[in-house]
Amino acid sequence: MAIYVNTNTSSLRAQNALGKATSKLQGSYEKLSSGKRINAAKDDAAGLQIASRMTSQINGLTQGNRNANDGISMCQVAEGATEEITNMLQRMRTLALQSANGTNADSERDAIQQEVNQLSLEVQRIGEQTTFGGTLHVLNGSIGTVNDKGELTDTFTKFQVGSHSDQTVTATFSDLTFAGLLNYTQQDGVKDTASGQKIAFASAAERPAAGADTQKVAVKKIDDQDHDGLTGWKKDDKTTGNPGAGNTKKDITTSDKKTDGKLFALSMTTQANAEAAIKCLDIMISHVDSERAQWGAVENRLSSTISNQSNTITNVSDARSRIEDVDFASETANMTQQNVIQQAASSVLSQANSTTQIALSLLQG
Repeated sequence: MAIYVNTNTSSLRAQNALGKATSKLQGSYEKLSSGKRINAAKDDAAGLQIASRMTSQINGLTQGNRNANDGISMCQVAEGATEEITNMLQRMRTLALQSANGTNADSERDAIQQEVNQLSLEVQRIGEQTTFGGTLHVLNGSIGTVNDKGELTDTFTKFQVGSHSDQTVTATFSDLTFAGLLNYTQQDGVKDTASGQKIAFASAAERPAAGADTQKVAVKKIDDQDHDGLTGWKKDDKTTGNPGAGNTKKDITTSDKKTDGKLFALSMTTQANAEAAIKCLDIMISHVDSERAQWGAVENRLSSTISNQSNTITNVSDARSRIEDVDFASETANMTQQNVIQQAASSVLSQANSTTQIALSLLQG
């Protein structure tokens, strides 16, 4: 066997083995200390990209579930308020039935009208002042898509529930103020279920008369006695803003920005007025119940969405864990192996470095 002094091949090989063992050992330390199998792109470039996409999905679904819960809360706020609106409309209907009875004198009907006025104001107040989060009005028809002119083009909102764009659930928030309900009763296609008649408004002094397919309903202007800033009937340039003064537009939309500050109640001061008010209230109650049913359906849908997405989050998180999380049992065994190899390589390197001393003993003879 040849003996060389300038080039110690055994030492070089031992150094190479020691360097590899040390590098792998440092990688094991890094993985075990972070708990991640992939700490840099060099560890697994493809795995890093896949795990990153999964992280985006998990984060998106998690936020989507939070959004869905907020949507449920928003619908619950609206539904809770409309429950009381329904109660007051039912009370007004009961009063209308009482006023329609021929045993009442004018004084009794005047007393009934006083309660109807107060109930109308409270329905208007709840509709205008019910908010979600203190700023988002959910019952006055202000929620929806706004065009370039600042006008509402619809009365629904979208809850972003998915991890990608356009993965939404839609809910409608119509104008359920008393003025908004009066507005709804005279829209085209809206009729009283029992009589099949459409609603048209007359002044309180005008005696309602039923036509072939139209029932006139008397309304009375009332004052905002509490001075709490109720806006009342909404109008635009094509209307008078008064349902009892020859208003010919059937649908006064919630996009109208001008208001005349007038508040109205259904007139029940005569037997004929009370009979007409019953038909109008039936339409109002049906409309409010329909909105409540829609919110309940949306709440159930959002609950199902949350349940489904929570299941997806669990499964995707499990898949991501298999890609980027370190297996401690396997990596600990690998660390132990590399640690032994490092110590062995260090010992062999020490011996390899001493082999050149043999050349000195040959020179000494």
